[in-house]
Amino acid sequence: VDAFVANSENVRERIARLYCRTARVVPAPVDTGFYAPAPSPGPRKGLLVVSALVPYKRVEDAIEASGRLGLPLTIAGTGPEEPRLRALAGPNVLFAGSPSDEELRELYRSAELVLMPGEEDFGIVPLEAQACGTPVVALGKGGALETVVEGATGRFYGEAGAAPLAEAIEAARTARFDPAAAVANARRFAEAAFRERFLEAARGALLEAGR
Repeated sequence: VDAFVANSENVRERIARLYCRTARVVPAPVDTGFYAPAPSPGPRKGLLVVSALVPYKRVEDAIEASGRLGLPLTIAGTGPEEPRLRALAGPNVLFAGSPSDEELRELYRSAELVLMPGEEDFGIVPLEAQACGTPVVALGKGGALETVVEGATGRFYGEAGAAPLAEAIEAARTARFDPAAAVANARRFAEAAFRERFLEAARGALLEAGR
């Protein structure tokens, strides 16, 4: 490999630890032209998880936490864990399958909070949510630490599990989040910024290789 490019500081550190190689960081882009607040924002209600239904995403934590709090939860996504998760879910949980991009945008726009209970290398969902003006409650590990601003655009919790997630949801619901701050944060990862960073990384790699 001539040059490594990582999509987050989280992955850059892993490359350094495992391969003993340096890497440039180019975060993945979010389409802030498409994912944006509703022209006429309406009331927000309920929790939202957007995820493949696989074990490491820890969607069961969101199901249990929402049940403890008696809050509606929508799960957008499919995967091999779906039968097990449906068996765990109560009447407050709606499985939305694989929504279209437009349907997903409406889910982001109408949710009170978007949850990310699993650790991600980077994670595009929190940025799509923030681009729509929606705060995020995320496990405070991995890529979320680079895309969510504690207290301004969302809230972290330290250890995986339904109980810590439920506590973080309760705290987030009583906090005041400015949708404009979430949108501004997401724009740091807009497509134009991605192109600029990627070209800079490519030019730097070519220079180092003497090309």
